[in-house]
Amino acid sequence: MSRKTLTILFAAFVVLMGIFFVQKYLGQPSKKPSSLSELNLEFDPQTVQYIQVFKQDYPDSGIYFARQDTGWIIANEYNTAAKKEEVQKILDDVQGVTGTVRGESEDLYGDFEIGDRNALQIKFLGADNTQLLHIYVGKGGPDGHTCFVRLPGSPKVFLANQNLISRFAAWAAPPEKKLPTDRWMNLRLSPVKTQDLAAFKVHMPKIDYEFTLVTEPPVDSGGAPGKIWKQVSPTKGNILEEAKIRSLQSAVGNLTAQGVANPDYASGFGFEKQAYSITVNDTIGNSDLIIFSGKIDTLEQRYVIVRGQPTVYRVNKSVFERVFVTPFEKPQEPKTAASK
Repeated sequence: MSRKTLTILFAAFVVLMGIFFVQKYLGQPSKKPSSLSELNLEFDPQTVQYIQVFKQDYPDSGIYFARQDTGWIIANEYNTAAKKEEVQKILDDVQGVTGTVRGESEDLYGDFEIGDRNALQIKFLGADNTQLLHIYVGKGGPDGHTCFVRLPGSPKVFLANQNLISRFAAWAAPPEKKLPTDRWMNLRLSPVKTQDLAAFKVHMPKIDYEFTLVTEPPVDSGGAPGKIWKQVSPTKGNILEEAKIRSLQSAVGNLTAQGVANPDYASGFGFEKQAYSITVNDTIGNSDLIIFSGKIDTLEQRYVIVRGQPTVYRVNKSVFERVFVTPFEKPQEPKTAASK
């Protein structure tokens, strides 16, 4: 076989190998094989009943979630309902954590802020309090999207692909500082969403304002009937235009609290007077009552409860006035030259 023939055959072989490589490795969606990760956290999210996030020496500064039939609650915030999508994201993110070894000596724990006493600890527990997962979370990684983690019983420190320290707003925080819970709490007050409101009543000490969504006949024979908001009562005096009613409807449907209070003291908050309340009705006939207390401090904050629910919420002055004051204020007449 001539030298020229051998050269041609070798070149053909190189081309074929190149095509094989491209089809096998580059022609498929890029995936990071799990075998390349030196950190693999295995647990079944469906079996997790409790999530504990805390610093070892300051357990009272942590967050403790518990799964109930109705969803997740924050056990150390008076069993307030948690945002289920946020809690699910914790489970999903931790389940997806991978990482590579960055240290293998306890002497380096200080550099990674991952010692037993200063690390943020995350525990997943089952229904009978069996431990499903326990990780120590140190400082954030150099890119801001990662963090250092380790597992109990091993000196290995991994650079994880998730920034769990940031998720719990615990970066550069002193260990005794309470982890913020507001972002995890479901502070929505109205059980009926704005788009599902069919009628509502705003009750104040001296007057009730009632509004309902009515169907109007089509303007012409070929048109579709429309729906508009109308004031049912009072029928005299301050009658709100539909644009204002729609704005009030949005305010009622989107009512959100700023925090919660201890329900053990609810009997002393004056809810039985029901001086200020909102009744909301949905399109299928369900009705709920939202009751506001009097002012509780110099900032004019108030407590709020929803009938049938154990949580006591706290709202600021702005939230209160958005429903009970601003919509019913009469526009100020412009000053004339004579009145100046």
